[in-house]
Amino acid sequence: MSRNSRASLLAMACAAVVAAVGLTAPAAGAVAAPDTNAPAGMHRFTVSVGGLKTDSKQNWVRLGTYSFTRDNKVYESHFHWSQRKRVKRSYTGVRAGNCVARDCVVQTAGGFQAGSMPEELSGTYTVNGSTLRIQWDGNGWEEWRVSRPIEGKLAKLTFLRTSFGATHGYGYGSNAEWNARASMADIAAFDHSTLEHNFHLWKTDRGTPYLDEGSGKPFWAREWHRCDGDRCLGSRTSSPTEYYLSTPNTNSQGRRDTIWHWRTSLADNRNEYCYTGNSHVKPMLQVIDSDGGFHGWVAVEASLNQTVPSQGRDADDIGVFELTDVG
Repeated sequence: MSRNSRASLLAMACAAVVAAVGLTAPAAGAVAAPDTNAPAGMHRFTVSVGGLKTDSKQNWVRLGTYSFTRDNKVYESHFHWSQRKRVKRSYTGVRAGNCVARDCVVQTAGGFQAGSMPEELSGTYTVNGSTLRIQWDGNGWEEWRVSRPIEGKLAKLTFLRTSFGATHGYGYGSNAEWNARASMADIAAFDHSTLEHNFHLWKTDRGTPYLDEGSGKPFWAREWHRCDGDRCLGSRTSSPTEYYLSTPNTNSQGRRDTIWHWRTSLADNRNEYCYTGNSHVKPMLQVIDSDGGFHGWVAVEASLNQTVPSQGRDADDIGVFELTDVG
């Protein structure tokens, strides 16, 4: 028998076996199961987490990225702010010119203007049903519930519990590269009324601590205007309050953004054009799906008191929040 004849017979035999056991090729458009153990098949997550208790004045927040490998390893990089470590607001170097809000250099939480995230963790993970458990090397564990708001493109982490004192958190992940981000032009054109502002923020009222919490409603600033250059947006609400949304520095290319806002009257009362008092500073990380689509941010507020010494930590605002259309 010739080589060609033997090949033909072998092909016919294989086809017969496949047909007999139903191993047909997947239909067009079908999604094959991912060859990975990563949560919902997604490897890169932006996450905000915090330890927020009304009976404490040592609350903390963390904003970072989680990178999951196929073989159950996880690597994390983050920024960390705490009431125990007093840091002043930093300047991003980004000037907001010609964009409704006052022409000021945007401020952010102390340290967020750095070129990279200063702290790192590593560990292992397991996914049991819908529960993701991360065991950090020497740093405790955390658990989240995994869901799929956009099948095959975006996963959501709903906070469950930790061993290290975290009480609240938000997380989303996809397979988009870490340098994938929405531009300021994209963000300005986005319909911000679709973004839900879900938050847990530690504050005080006449010295009494409480958690300011909310969900399901849009953020206060929903109309953003492009500033000169390509790194900043500005807005002003009826209060009036000046709002700024910018990159954390003048050369950042990744997922990081920051919001800065303050009441105009506070600056005027200090005879200032750009406010230098206890403004609100909110570091953020963009939520990007596997196709590059923008879905908002996970974020923290780290507005530590720096200008009213008599009030101490009572004048801090610290917490975690999300602005997303998939929350």
